[in-house]
Amino acid sequence: MTIKSHSHSSRYDPFSRILHWVLAIGIIYAAIVGYGLHFISNPQVFNFFSELNMSLATLMTALMIIRFIWRFFRPAVPYGEQIRGHKKGLVVLLHEVFYLIIFVVLISGFLMLEHGYSLFGLVDIPQPLNNLEVNRFFFTVHRYSCIALSAMLLMHISAVIKHQWVDKNPILSRMV
Repeated sequence: MTIKSHSHSSRYDPFSRILHWVLAIGIIYAAIVGYGLHFISNPQVFNFFSELNMSLATLMTALMIIRFIWRFFRPAVPYGEQIRGHKKGLVVLLHEVFYLIIFVVLISGFLMLEHGYSLFGLVDIPQPLNNLEVNRFFFTVHRYSCIALSAMLLMHISAVIKHQWVDKNPILSRMV
């Protein structure tokens, strides 16, 4: 049984749009800082940005859970005449894979931690797993899932550019 409303709109509801853009900005920021951490040699600067990234990832995990659940309650937004049949199936599959990769990045990032962290300097979050081999395994999962997420993000942005400006299909109007 599906819970979605049957009223169709050409735009996502305001809550879905806010979640989309907040998470998009958060994911892009976390990716840039996460990769940038490899080039920071000052321990205080490294720790500041590392804890900020972990804090933002914790917030993004909660927002992703809300976004995942909300999609079953929000009104449906049709893809349009240009995306039908197998193309629509592919788009749906790729969005599901996108969600999965984001969750893998967030969960593996938490499980790879060898130490706890301070959530925005307010609450101490303990280390979830105290097993260095397991932490290192999840570090590897995190690294490769971040690469997959970066590729997926570039594919997503490329698809929006293609549909919006090459095909003249105003797809951005759905999410802005």
